[in-house]
Amino acid sequence: MNSFKQALNQLNSSWKNSLILGALATFFIFLVRYIPWGSAFVMSFGILIFQEVARNLVVTASWRPHSQFLRKEWIPYLITSLILLPTSVLLGSALGILESPQTLLATAPMSLGLLILAVYFYLVLSQALRLHSERNESLAKAIDIVGLASLKNFRLYFALSFYFGLLILISGMTKGVGLLVTLPLLFYANHFAYVEMNQRGFTAPVRQ
Repeated sequence: MNSFKQALNQLNSSWKNSLILGALATFFIFLVRYIPWGSAFVMSFGILIFQEVARNLVVTASWRPHSQFLRKEWIPYLITSLILLPTSVLLGSALGILESPQTLLATAPMSLGLLILAVYFYLVLSQALRLHSERNESLAKAIDIVGLASLKNFRLYFALSFYFGLLILISGMTKGVGLLVTLPLLFYANHFAYVEMNQRGFTAPVRQ
């Protein structure tokens, strides 16, 4: 779990920026939930942008992403946001189950399962988008590459999905307050997992 440990170190070393990032991302998520139509799409698009901002914070310690990145990549971002729609629905369903009148013991296992799936697909698709951007691969091929890599390294991706699914579940129980820390931690871990996989060409299994 090197990527998770690196994310914790990043959170600790730049805690002020991390809390600001978490606050902005959390505010955005709660804001777009009230959009009558297309809230899941807008949420997916925004989270991908926050992922890029987090990557920039880690790499350059700057809040401002490369000025050309969205101008050149807005179509892949829109396409990936559309593909992420089921993930946003899974996330909403999981949090909706938590708010049901049933007991926590009855709702938590189903919510956790949905959240694990949501985080897993988010990791794969956001990393595929970055691979497409950095290697100039077609988006479809990039998704194939990262998807296959996630199966070859299932322990790594499942562990991250489980831990962050659990953290988001706990955040839901705290009315979203926990997202202030969970979201930047997720962005950082996703970045470090991508770097780790990219160094291996997205082919060789990562030793745990």
